[in-house]
Amino acid sequence: MDELDRIQTRLECLRYAIEFGTARDVVNPAHLADRYYEWVMQGSEVTRPEDNRKDDSLKAARKPRSVRKGSASQLVNVETV
Repeated sequence: MDELDRIQTRLECLRYAIEFGTARDVVNPAHLADRYYEWVMQGSEVTRPEDNRKDDSLKAARKPRSVRKGSASQLVNVETV
């Protein structure tokens, strides 16, 4: 991550702090933006494993779920008069 990416990430955190913060946070958004930035950047070192797994493998579901009969969404024909 180069310096420009870090600046863009910090600005995005500031935008989130202003957009989604409380009225008290909007008065001083830098504190909340710093907390967001620390949360986003945790684990972003070069040594971080791919896909957050130690063995760099993707996690496959042990038992894939199946959709119960009749629970899938159904198309409904709506006729306009």
